Amino acid sequence: MENNGSAFAGLNADNIFYNLVTSIAMLTGRFATIIPALAIAGALVEKKIVPASAATFPTTGLLFIAMLIGVILVVGALTFFPVFALGPLLEQLFVYAGITF
Repeated sequence: MENNGSAFAGLNADNIFYNLVTSIAMLTGRFATIIPALAIAGALVEKKIVPASAATFPTTGLLFIAMLIGVILVVGALTFFPVFALGPLLEQLFVYAGITF
């Protein structure tokens, strides 16, 4: 049976130590994200409602919708920018190195 090297050259992980350590790591990783999220939610619940004023940005108008769509488009573009820029940059580096396709 072949493997991809993830078994660490015959390391037998089926013993009590590795079972306990990995289970503790999984529980810690799970609750390390849940507990701060619950703390933030509790802090937000306790905040008092501030009445609307002249400085309040309304979320029911066209300006809010345009701003929201704009932010989504900018974040989406910035997410894929490295992938789009990597192709031409690598191609230029290959040209400098004398490698052609």
